[in-house]
Amino acid sequence: MSYATPVWDRFTEIVEKFIDKAAVFDAVTSDSLSYGGLRDLALEYAAALSRRNELTVVLVGEPDVRALPLFLACAASSRCFVPLSNHEPVARLMEIIELLPSNLLIASANGLPNLKIVDLGEELQNTGLVWQELASSKNDLSDGLPFLVTHSSGSTGKPKAVAFSQLTKLQRTAQSVSLFDVSPDDIILSPTPLHHSLGQRHLMLAFMTGSTLVKAYPFKSDLWVDAVQKYQVTFAIPVATHLKILQSRILSDRSILNSFRCLVTSSAPAEPEFKRSVLNKVNFEFWEIYGMTETACVTAVRYRKGDGTEHLGRAVLGTNLRISNANASTGGEIEIQSDCLSDGYWGEPERWKNSFTADGYFRSGDLGRLDENQNLIYLGRKNESFESGGLMIFPAEVENIISELNGILDCVAFGLPDKIFGHVVSIAFVGSDDLTQRQIIQHARIRLPKHMWPTRLFQEKEFPLLSSGKVDRRKLAFKYSSF
Repeated sequence: MSYATPVWDRFTEIVEKFIDKAAVFDAVTSDSLSYGGLRDLALEYAAALSRRNELTVVLVGEPDVRALPLFLACAASSRCFVPLSNHEPVARLMEIIELLPSNLLIASANGLPNLKIVDLGEELQNTGLVWQELASSKNDLSDGLPFLVTHSSGSTGKPKAVAFSQLTKLQRTAQSVSLFDVSPDDIILSPTPLHHSLGQRHLMLAFMTGSTLVKAYPFKSDLWVDAVQKYQVTFAIPVATHLKILQSRILSDRSILNSFRCLVTSSAPAEPEFKRSVLNKVNFEFWEIYGMTETACVTAVRYRKGDGTEHLGRAVLGTNLRISNANASTGGEIEIQSDCLSDGYWGEPERWKNSFTADGYFRSGDLGRLDENQNLIYLGRKNESFESGGLMIFPAEVENIISELNGILDCVAFGLPDKIFGHVVSIAFVGSDDLTQRQIIQHARIRLPKHMWPTRLFQEKEFPLLSSGKVDRRKLAFKYSSF
C-alpha cells in the first residue's frame, strides 16, 4: 500500500536549503538537531518501520529530540502517526488505542501492561522507547489511512479521533504562514504537547518553512521566559491560559518579549483587559485566533493600540462563518465552512457526518454572535452555558467582566444547582492576597446585569490544567458541586 507523501517531500526540500541549520532545540535538556540530522534519523526510523506490517504508530508521551523524528518517519513511510498524552489513566489510554481501526505499533517510555514487546532493530532502540504491538479487533481501513490522528474530546469527554491527510496538514500550515508571515528567520516556541493540535501546528510551521523550533514542554513560567530569552524567540501561539499565568511578569517587565516579532493567542479567548494591557506595552504584532482541531483557524484579528479587544475578528480567507438560530440576547451556535477542515473522525464516519448541517456547515459546539462589523463575539461552549432564573448565562461574558478587576489573575464562571433559580452564577478565581470577595461582588454589580451577578465565590491558589494548557473547567465545577 502506498500513499502520496507531500509533507515528507516538502521537508526534504527544506533540508536541502538548511541542512546545517538548527531545526529543533529542547529548552529542558538543551539537546538539539540540525535539519540534516533530523532527516537522517527520520530515514533510519522509516526504514525500520517499513520492515513491519503495521501501518499505524502510536506514541504515548511527549517525544524528546531523539523520538521527535518519528513524526517525519511516518510521513516518509506512508504511515499514520497517533500521539497520545501519557497523563491519561492507563484504562482510558487503552480505551482510545483499542478503538483505532488498524494494527498498531505502540511506543512509550515504560511500556503498557499486557501488550507484547517487539524488537524493531537498533535504529528504533535509539529512541529510548519501549515498542509493543497490538492487533486491532476492527482492522478496518475502509475510510482510508490518515497521516495524523489527534484525539480531542472537546467538552464532551468522549474521545474523537480527528484525522488528517498529509495534504490537509500542509494546507493548514500554509494558512498560518500566510496569516502571520512565518519565515526561515523565525524562532518558534512551543510549550504545548505534540498530542495537542497546537503543538503540531508549531512543529509543522517550523519544519515546513525552515525556521527553528524550541520545545519548552511542560509549560512552566520560568522555563518559558528563559527559553524566550536564551533562544531569542520571535514567534509563538500560546494558549490563553499560559498568557494568564505569565501576565504579571509580562506586564511588569516588557523586555521579556523584546525578541518577539509576532505573538498569537489561541485555544480560549484571552480577557479583553489583559489584551489591552499587552497592547499598551509591546511593539510586536499581537493577534488572536479562534478555531478548533477540526477546523483550523476560523477567525483572526491583529489588535492595535486603541482597538476594541472584545471580539475575535472576522472569518479568514477560505472560511465561512455563521451563527445558527441567533437572536440579540442569546446568540447561537457557531457554524463553519472551511478549506482546512480535517478529514473526519477516524473509524467513526457517521459521527463525522452528523457533525454537519444539511447544507454543509460544521457544528462547532461553541456559542457566539456577530457584531455590526461581522466580528465574532465568543460566548463559550454550548454545554457550559446555563439558565439562572429563566435567563441564559454565558460564562465567558461573566469572566471577561470579573477579569477587569485589578488583582484578578484568572477566573472561571459556572453554574451550581439551586432549588429556586435552577442554577446560580458561581466563580472560582485566582487573585492577589489583598483582593477581597466583597470587592469582586461590588465590581460585578456595577458592570454586570443583575441576573449575571455571582452569588458563590471560591478562591484558588492555581487552577487545574489539562495537558493542553487549558483550565480543567469540569474538575473545578465538580469540586464545588456539593457546596
